[in-house]
Amino acid sequence: MFLQEQRCGECRKLLFKFEPQALSGLLAIKCPRCKAHNVLRPPSPSPKRQTTERKGQEGHNAQISTNRPPAVAPGRPRKAQGEPL
Repeated sequence: MFLQEQRCGECRKLLFKFEPQALSGLLAIKCPRCKAHNVLRPPSPSPKRQTTERKGQEGHNAQISTNRPPAVAPGRPRKAQGEPL
């Protein structure tokens, strides 16, 4: 039995392993390491669509997207309310 690995799209931490074709619906999981939200969808049933595999993924056809809050840009701190211009 061959198990596929699912890793975080941000930090590449192993999230879980699963059998091929086991994913039949939407799956959302939060990475315990970097707190990124990983959303997985099963592969498209259309044979015309081609999937491109990233380096390091072993036979994984499911689509993954991550949602992270935007990082605070470095720079001057905001002035407090009531401060003179």
